[in-house]
Amino acid sequence: MVDITAVVMAGGKSLRMGSDKALLKIGNLTAVEFQLQRLRPLFDEIILSTNAPEEFRHLDIPCLPDIIPDRGPLGGIYTALLRAKNPYIFAIACDMPFVSAALIDYLKEKCEGYDVTVPETDRGLEPLHAIYSRDCIPAIKKHLEADSKGRVIGFFPDVRVRVITKEEIAQIEGGPQAFLNFNTPKDYQIALELLRTGKA
Repeated sequence: MVDITAVVMAGGKSLRMGSDKALLKIGNLTAVEFQLQRLRPLFDEIILSTNAPEEFRHLDIPCLPDIIPDRGPLGGIYTALLRAKNPYIFAIACDMPFVSAALIDYLKEKCEGYDVTVPETDRGLEPLHAIYSRDCIPAIKKHLEADSKGRVIGFFPDVRVRVITKEEIAQIEGGPQAFLNFNTPKDYQIALELLRTGKA
């Protein structure tokens, strides 16, 4: 398999939650700490994409503010690709606690020869649970300079994309559940209950 750096995306404004999602508690851990616990066995390097690095210095991992500010998650992906030691990154939103090692391994297996390897669910493409190659850097830079909204999938037409289908995901242990996230206080309570009962 290719060498990949994990990037936890914690740069959002959490407007619908009303407080920083990355700092919400899951048991005794923050959401970011909980996710790191699950990702560490799978990656030799983990980076945190955040515009408040001072909040996370205790984690002892690189905490990177965006090189091009105010461009949303795509700005974080761009920064991570420039700074990661590996030629690929796996970007995952900090509010996705149901990490599936089997799904991540499957993405790793399928990413060679592609610039983006992205799952598709009923919501559409999942660009914040996807693998990006360093070869994306020119296309992302061009898109960031042209589009102030910085939509992640906006540069996909300019690169080689491998879509992991819903049918593929359904066959993978923990695959369908891996995309459950929390954008609102209600979502957060549902996620906590699923984690408590082990039903996800």
